Amino acid sequence: MQFNYEIPADEFVAAQIALHTAKNKRRLIKRAVGYILLGVVFGLTALFRYQDLGPLLLLLAAGYFICAGTSNLFPQSYFRKAYSQSGLEGKSYQAELDESGFLVSGDSCSWRVAWSEVHSKAESKQVFIFYAKGTIFIFGKKYLTDEQQRDIRRFI
Repeated sequence: MQFNYEIPADEFVAAQIALHTAKNKRRLIKRAVGYILLGVVFGLTALFRYQDLGPLLLLLAAGYFICAGTSNLFPQSYFRKAYSQSGLEGKSYQAELDESGFLVSGDSCSWRVAWSEVHSKAESKQVFIFYAKGTIFIFGKKYLTDEQQRDIRRFI
């Protein structure tokens, strides 16, 4: 099966979130809740316990931990910023998939990956995501027919 595709910002964000949550969803939620609770404890301590410069420093720390916890739960804005730095905007790729693996070719590079070398796989409503050889491969579903999507699910 062959198809051409691009990776727009929405698909990049969807892929990053799907891969991120597929790897460690439970740990991600525990870490986020932990940060938020730590921030709340610091904030309450600052408001009710100390009277000098301490409250200001504790409130700053509390704000940091609450923001860190929230960004762990909702990483979309972080991944949108990462897309602009990724160099993917406006580039097109050609993919060829079969039972043994896939070949992805771009303007300046190409990758050949066997299915056995794929470490993580995820699927969202918008994309298929594969992680192999230190690279994330994102295939947008809008570039695939229903039959091609069934074939990809069969391959993996």
